[in-house]
Amino acid sequence: MNYILYPFYVVLDLVMTLIAYVIAPILPIFTVQKLWWCDNHSYQAVGPVLPSWLNWFMTPDNTLDGDATFQSLNSPSYWSKVKWLWRNPAYSVCLKYINIIENKPVLHGNDNIKDNDNAVAGWCFVQCAGLFQFVWIIPIGFSRCFYLNLGWNIRGTLHTPPTESYQATFAFSPRISGFK
Repeated sequence: MNYILYPFYVVLDLVMTLIAYVIAPILPIFTVQKLWWCDNHSYQAVGPVLPSWLNWFMTPDNTLDGDATFQSLNSPSYWSKVKWLWRNPAYSVCLKYINIIENKPVLHGNDNIKDNDNAVAGWCFVQCAGLFQFVWIIPIGFSRCFYLNLGWNIRGTLHTPPTESYQATFAFSPRISGFK
């Protein structure tokens, strides 16, 4: 079913991403303090989050203060919240949680492909819990490659201990990247 709906999800994600970029300077006005996940689901603490009616613009694994790396570069402020929302526009649109205890991931292709440093060209296709991820890396010269990522980011399920709640973010990302 997700294969059939994927084109619809792409349009929805692109539209919501554009909206997110435009309204990011307004969203911090609605911030509330709430117990939330922090530092990429490492722990929970009370911090600034958006109310539930703005959930599509919120990151479920971090408050609006961002993760530890982002916080080391940006002290908490109105402006840092706007930058975090720009960095993660409409993050929860098309987000799905999957159970990888009951649904084992299946890999086709080469899981070792990657861009940037120690780059490896190729493709891989991962399926899990009715979702898919297709990644294709093609060198184009000048230490650059074409990087295509489609589906949901579930490649991590191949290397994650089985869990009942794996966060699968939506991906539609054709881009030029480094290839060294």
